[in-house]
Amino acid sequence: MALWRLLTSLKTCAWAGLAFCVAGAVGSVLIGRYPVLFADMDSQVFAGWFARKGFADPAATSWLYGLLLATALLGVNAACCTFDRLVQIFRGTVTLHRLLPHVMHLAFLGVVLSHLVSAVYGDRIPGITVPQGGFAMVGGTGLAMRLDRFDAVMAPQGYPKDFSATVTLFRDRTPVARGVVRTNEPLFHEGYGIYIKNFGTMPLGIPYAVFDANRDPGAAAILAASLLFTAANLLYLFPTRRNDA
Repeated sequence: MALWRLLTSLKTCAWAGLAFCVAGAVGSVLIGRYPVLFADMDSQVFAGWFARKGFADPAATSWLYGLLLATALLGVNAACCTFDRLVQIFRGTVTLHRLLPHVMHLAFLGVVLSHLVSAVYGDRIPGITVPQGGFAMVGGTGLAMRLDRFDAVMAPQGYPKDFSATVTLFRDRTPVARGVVRTNEPLFHEGYGIYIKNFGTMPLGIPYAVFDANRDPGAAAILAASLLFTAANLLYLFPTRRNDA
């Protein structure tokens, strides 16, 4: 069948990969040319952002359609190729070396599907500003956050060398989590990561900190699939006996 041959072809994979790279390159230029349109892209779940702005300016967002279509085609190609080859492998001699490329394909599909889950079911709550000793609600999660203490170490040149915030999370006035949040060291609770993004001082001299709360339900699966992909690649590079090829 012509369609099946197309979906299992290595050429299809190569052309889809090229289209992905071209769309990404175009996107890197257009994001710079349309900063207002793409300014809040990273602060929201992609599916929600795309539903609101994906059709706002077709000329500026056309690269996204190409990127998504190329990714979908790569995923379908990997799935069809794996199914086609696994049927042939299991009808003959099954060896680890013959299975490893398709383990890579399955791991790639795992990464793509996990990103899809995060893009649809994730959550982004940006700009939670809390003064020291004060409270702020964490979006619509029902959690309240208190900034217990803010500390900053400033360099002689005036820029911050390090800063951290001790925070407590409450639900219905009951403390449920407490920890110190630093750059790239978030506090995790109920699937949300609390990240410190900025800080400053209020007019009365009270310090405040600004946080983002992100929920990424596909993160663990993305990590697991990425590790599987890497392991399969490394194992495939090991020399094998000729009868295991």
